Amino acid sequence: MYEREDQPPVIWLRKGPGFIHTNVKVSNGRGQEIGRFKSKLFTLGGGFHVYDATGQKFAEVKGDWKGWNFKLLDANGLELGIITKKWAGLGRELFTNADQYVISMSDSAPSVPDRAALLLAAALAVDLVFKEDQS
Repeated sequence: MYEREDQPPVIWLRKGPGFIHTNVKVSNGRGQEIGRFKSKLFTLGGGFHVYDATGQKFAEVKGDWKGWNFKLLDANGLELGIITKKWAGLGRELFTNADQYVISMSDSAPSVPDRAALLLAAALAVDLVFKEDQS
């Protein structure tokens, strides 16, 4: 993820191999791991557990039954934000795998830079894990 085109990336996502669980490591622009996502088993709309750099679970991403809307929830179930897949029109939805997402962060989202970056990276992880191979 780039802040501007002429600048180096601020976030890197790397999807690891996985059969049952998919792991996505998130690193900052300097290559230091800031956290990871681990896919949940047996969810209707998909979801992840969100871990910080120390391996502490601090949030989860929970999808709805159709896999278009995802809630970012903290460990207590408080909503930190929402990821919504934007409808692109019939032609684009049927014939391409290009998706657009809208991310809305709540005021209660963490102000710690790495955690905020992980929550923003969640939308990329949703696309990378659940939508990448479906077209």
